[in-house]
Amino acid sequence: MALARRGVAVDTESVSTRAIGGFMWKSRSVMVFVALLAGLLVLSSLGGANASAAAKFSKSKVTVATGSITCRKLTGTVTLSPPDRKGGTKPEKTVFTIRTSECITTTSNVSHVKGGSLTVAVHALTNACGGLVGSEALHVPITWSPKSIHPTAGSFSGFSFVKNKADYEGFTMPSTGGTASVKGSFAGKNHGARSTITAYTNLTVAKFAAACESKAGLSKYSITSGTVKFS
Repeated sequence: MALARRGVAVDTESVSTRAIGGFMWKSRSVMVFVALLAGLLVLSSLGGANASAAAKFSKSKVTVATGSITCRKLTGTVTLSPPDRKGGTKPEKTVFTIRTSECITTTSNVSHVKGGSLTVAVHALTNACGGLVGSEALHVPITWSPKSIHPTAGSFSGFSFVKNKADYEGFTMPSTGGTASVKGSFAGKNHGARSTITAYTNLTVAKFAAACESKAGLSKYSITSGTVKFS
């Protein structure tokens, strides 16, 4: 069908066909673009999920440390329950909460250890000042920083109370002639048989006696120095 205007012939059928064809081409282009965009979003989502899973796996990886470790700085607290007091007759539990730092490893697959933390509990027959304490076997779990290092589980046949050169009281394990063993990290070549823990407090014998015989008794004091060795 042709229209004539000012001497120009226009084929309306051709115009209609071209117009409809152009619209269809644009529609298909939009659909293809949308499909591609959707596909990219799906791939991106899968990639993000895989990356997240990989990151979680990496963070959860724990290494059992070989060789031995020595930490030369100890700090912490000693809590007595019930408090030590003059004439006390109740059974008493003493909890040592210790943090270690300045750690050095030897022949180990782990080169850097920021520190560790451990808790030791001992029991006395009474809470009297200077009450008798049994040298019981102790199980000492220690966790390390960073957390990627598997914990150490130390076992000691007993302990004994000691004093340093400045007369400050402390304890050491195992006691003389006792045994030690380790499971987990830093078991050395002989399952931790050479492992030791020695800690000193902020109380001399005289200060301990004065605090214990006070009206409130002695319920808490500090650990200021010592050494932890697992080997």
